[in-house]
Amino acid sequence: MDARHHRRGVAARLVLAALLAAFGAGATAAEDPSAPDFALASTAGSNYRLSEYRGEVVALVFWASWCGDCRRELERFERLRRTYGSVGLVVLGVNLDQEPGRAVALAGAAGIGYPVLIDAGKDVSRSYRADDLPLIVLIDRNGAIRARHTALDERDEQGLLVNLRDLIDE
Repeated sequence: MDARHHRRGVAARLVLAALLAAFGAGATAAEDPSAPDFALASTAGSNYRLSEYRGEVVALVFWASWCGDCRRELERFERLRRTYGSVGLVVLGVNLDQEPGRAVALAGAAGIGYPVLIDAGKDVSRSYRADDLPLIVLIDRNGAIRARHTALDERDEQGLLVNLRDLIDE
């Protein structure tokens, strides 16, 4: 009986160790909330690096001129930038168009005052999994991704505002 109990105990420990290893490895990768750093040129010709905004709350707005819901989000974040910019909100538009001229035209028509960064190669959008546009990624003052939102309806906008105010108040 002792040998049988010993084998069961060893087997149980091996199964437990395998489960912990499997879930632990997956959890570690999934729990890394760090926002991938990047450097992109803006439509105005300046270079922007995300890590330079450590200490600020950053809203990344991924968009393209062909995206129907994107203009509304660009305008929404211009209003939010005007409201919360003085208390630490930085808005960066990340455009996925191949031709920067389209981004310039739409941003100008929408009255955007925040930088529009060009990600024509889509490297940054891939690292943020910007598969559905528009995509809004909220990053806290420590550089961690805290929320992701896609095209917002009225109810979703309230959730975004709660997320944003919480980050600003931290």
